[in-house]
Amino acid sequence: MQQWYDEEFGPTGTLNGGVYADKSYWLCTETWGRLYQNPEQNYPIDLDVYYNSGGFSNGYVPLFIVVGLQNKVYWDNNSSNFRASLRQAIDEMIAEGVYVDKPIEDKILIFGESQDIDVSEVFQDIDGNPVTVTIESNSDSNIATAELNGDILTITANSVPRTSTITLKGTAGEFFDTEEFIITVFDPNSYNIEDWETGDLTKYAWQFSGTSDWFINTSYPYEGTYCTQSSNISSNQSAEIFIDVDYVNDGNLFFWYKVSSEGGYDFFKFYIDGVEKIRMSGVSSWMESSFPISAGSHTFKWRYDKDGSGDSGDDCAWIDKITFEGGTPTGINNEHTPEYTELYQNYPNPFNPNTQITFSLDKADHVRLTVLNHAGQVVNTLVNKNMSKGIHNINFNALNLNSGIYFYTLVTDETTITKKMILIK
Repeated sequence: MQQWYDEEFGPTGTLNGGVYADKSYWLCTETWGRLYQNPEQNYPIDLDVYYNSGGFSNGYVPLFIVVGLQNKVYWDNNSSNFRASLRQAIDEMIAEGVYVDKPIEDKILIFGESQDIDVSEVFQDIDGNPVTVTIESNSDSNIATAELNGDILTITANSVPRTSTITLKGTAGEFFDTEEFIITVFDPNSYNIEDWETGDLTKYAWQFSGTSDWFINTSYPYEGTYCTQSSNISSNQSAEIFIDVDYVNDGNLFFWYKVSSEGGYDFFKFYIDGVEKIRMSGVSSWMESSFPISAGSHTFKWRYDKDGSGDSGDDCAWIDKITFEGGTPTGINNEHTPEYTELYQNYPNPFNPNTQITFSLDKADHVRLTVLNHAGQVVNTLVNKNMSKGIHNINFNALNLNSGIYFYTLVTDETTITKKMILIK
């Protein structure tokens, strides 16, 4: 016991250079039970440690413990692997004198982007002494540079899409501690966000399957003006939206979602390459999910499923602010470029109260899209602006209208098209 202790944990240790010798202020004792039975034995701690901690987590007196600064019990167990346990405990201890109080979160930057970080409160000294912060290391300055001016650390991303680890050192007198965080740098062409703020589904090549599509909505966005919502569906039906994304290197996927459904029966689901990752029902507020994504081509699919009967809540799901971190959506929208201007039948039809109106433009044009009642009176103007060439999807919410037959008319500089739809409440 004494030999391996000296080798690995002693100040002049030879195993790994005694790497644990200066890591923290700590005390340890083996066979704690003997101390408990005989407080007169010469151990470096006393029974107050046991009493002040309210006993130990495993409910009985352990064979050994590891105790740190201010008699904090960091590790207590009856495991026979005391050596490994001691290493683990020391790694997790707060250094005497200086410790990390407010860790720095990992950062994500795109080429050329800079970010300032206030490091004045990252480290603290147990006795309130001032702490001097320095840059200990930067694992790869080709990826990101780090400069410290006073309390402000400036990180600047270069044009190399990888990660670098920044290590800061806080020093007060003879004591110090370190804090490290990771800088991830992306090519802006592979850091893509779908927040639906185009007001339609044309930014990326979104595809649909299942019984019904998803549509753009302004009712409950997580942020901004728009989000996307599953279409109104009936029993044993589903609404699916999916997209193919290429990742040159490993990256991540983030998105926000919200559900309002019959709990335990109607579900929001999310899939990566056909493997279900999320299944959610009931009523929720906006929640964020994140997934690490390996390099390669992947398919991401969001789906809302209904069972055989029963409704509850708004009976749908919403998605907002999807971030393809390191990923580039594939399927360029040019493959969907229309050859002529066309107004499509709304879906669903009949509807209550939401329906999606889709039209295509063969060139950039001024567009006016209106909804009229049976008397030809305009009851809602959905679009009145210049729009780009392509396919556009517009959500129409008829919550304030009565049941009946309505007409929707698309007017451009050269074309006027009208179609009929039915609202049933």
